[in-house]
Amino acid sequence: MRDLVFVVGLLSMLPFVFGRPHVGVLLWCWTALLVPNFYVFGFASSIPYNLIVAIFTLLVWAFSKEPVRISVNRTTVLLILFGLFGAMSASFAIGNREAAWAEWEKLVKMIIFAVVVSSLMNSRARIEALVYAICLSLGFHGVVEGLKFLASGGGHHIYGPGASIIGDNNHFALAMLCTLPLLFFLYRQTSHRALKLGILGSAAILSFSVVGTFSRGGLIGLLAIGVWSFLHSARKVRFLALLIPLAFAIFSFAPERWFERMDTIATADQDSSFMGRVIAWKQSTLIALDNPVLGGGFQALQNFSVWKLYSLKFAELDFIPTDEPDTLRPHAAHSIYFQVLGDLGFVGLALFVTLGLIAWRNSIVVIRKARRRKEIEWTGQLAQYIQYSLIAYFVAGAALSMAYFELMFVLFAVLASLRQIVDRKDGDQAMVAGMAQ
Repeated sequence: MRDLVFVVGLLSMLPFVFGRPHVGVLLWCWTALLVPNFYVFGFASSIPYNLIVAIFTLLVWAFSKEPVRISVNRTTVLLILFGLFGAMSASFAIGNREAAWAEWEKLVKMIIFAVVVSSLMNSRARIEALVYAICLSLGFHGVVEGLKFLASGGGHHIYGPGASIIGDNNHFALAMLCTLPLLFFLYRQTSHRALKLGILGSAAILSFSVVGTFSRGGLIGLLAIGVWSFLHSARKVRFLALLIPLAFAIFSFAPERWFERMDTIATADQDSSFMGRVIAWKQSTLIALDNPVLGGGFQALQNFSVWKLYSLKFAELDFIPTDEPDTLRPHAAHSIYFQVLGDLGFVGLALFVTLGLIAWRNSIVVIRKARRRKEIEWTGQLAQYIQYSLIAYFVAGAALSMAYFELMFVLFAVLASLRQIVDRKDGDQAMVAGMAQ
């Protein structure tokens, strides 16, 4: 029955996309981040919902009155270059090329979506609707799991949906950290009291869900957001008055084994889990040193033959003290930076880092320009909250294999759209001033 209800419900939404491809983008986002296949069984579990919605949206866009115009900016150009470079790397992958091409296909789908977002989501109403779609999808996971954690008295260990990129508890924590700031943006934008309370309650539950993952990276990301928020808060006393009680409530609810897990952060050099990450980082570096331009190809490090090959060269980096690599099975890179380094080499890593730097630069420009114009003040607020998401991603992601996380590509595209909106307003103002002269 659940399968039938879900499929019928989704099909009933598709007619709203006709003539309005931006509505299709919302469904595209929702099906991408919700991972609906995890929540259905039987015939509905094998339906490629996201692919169907994506193709339908692109077809509607092609035949609608909406101009089919790809937004050309530094972000979209870099995203396309990143995708093309990934294809070159997959062509010369040193591991399983079939697996490399499969990962490349996933990346290209994300890039296409991000480019479409930058091209179609170009107004306040559309961008705010997209933020709601993100929060309704990822936030759904956080609220459901957070409530389980609370109902179990802190005993429920949270994991994400199935084999998705956020299925791992650490990855799930990072996804929730990136979603939290977006909820606070929506809280500021609405004047509806019930909706504000619902958003605030969801944000609190998402905070509990981060703790429920027992992720040390999640705690570090949470602290990074807290410190950045405090440093940039105009009302620091009020900020602390709100933050301290929430932090006390969250940590007082956490079980003893959570504190035992977090205590290992101080002795990371003695922790086998962390040192295993360092070993994987060294292996990724060795792959990149041998293949500096194209890297080893997607998932090269997770190919046993590749892992074993570079285990024999491990002594080349023995100036970084670690144990020897595992000889029974390969391991993931456990870092967005070393993941890209091993997959795509130094050139790919440079493209990836540049994407992040341009996103950060766009946020700064938007915030600065929005201060001068009341009508685009919302753009500066959203850019500021996306900065918190970027901080969580680039700090906590340093120990997680989440380089190709769809949400971040979408946020890069949103920042590019915000930059175009404020630049357009500046251009209009300059034109009016010129005509007045």
